[in-house]
Amino acid sequence: KLCEDFESGTVGGFPTGWTALNGYGADSMRGVGLATDQFHSGAMALKSSSMTPGQQRAQRSLSALGATATKHWGRIFYKVVSPSPRPASGAVIHVTLAALQGTTENRIVDTVEQSNGTHQWLFNIPDDSCGTGSSYNWSFDSAWHCAEWYVDVSAQAYRFFSDGTEVTQIGFTGRSGARMSSYTSLGVGAIFYQMPPSPFTIW
Repeated sequence: KLCEDFESGTVGGFPTGWTALNGYGADSMRGVGLATDQFHSGAMALKSSSMTPGQQRAQRSLSALGATATKHWGRIFYKVVSPSPRPASGAVIHVTLAALQGTTENRIVDTVEQSNGTHQWLFNIPDDSCGTGSSYNWSFDSAWHCAEWYVDVSAQAYRFFSDGTEVTQIGFTGRSGARMSSYTSLGVGAIFYQMPPSPFTIW
């Protein structure tokens, strides 16, 4: 229904068919755009690189998907700069990689990194009233990885897989607090909520 290889567009700009998804920060264009320095296949990838919390992402309309927008499987391939920036002892860096936009944002590929470099996966919404978090069993490295999700708005259901393995700790069914809704767009590109010690770069 929707396949994006990020091969169409101008380096530094948005991919063809994508628009700005403004964050809550003050700047309008904070390091999200097409790049050729890393790519999973082809010659380009969407790159986010910033030290400003609340930065801008790219979004793609889901209006052409019909019912698929509210019930689907999705996946992204991603790579994080190595070594990844780490928070100070006792602190965390919360980074969202992909989110579905509706009446509220459903963060479907979402991480929290600890100072020792391990991170968890979570499902989250902006006001933190509904969140499910896994154990801190993962670490960012220099490899490309695959994150997959399943959403069903009618069932208020969510599932998540990391490199083909289901992270059952964060899945749910019948959870009205998740506030799943008729999604209008998919937002891709890193947005984080604490300032990292160096640019947090993700492709």
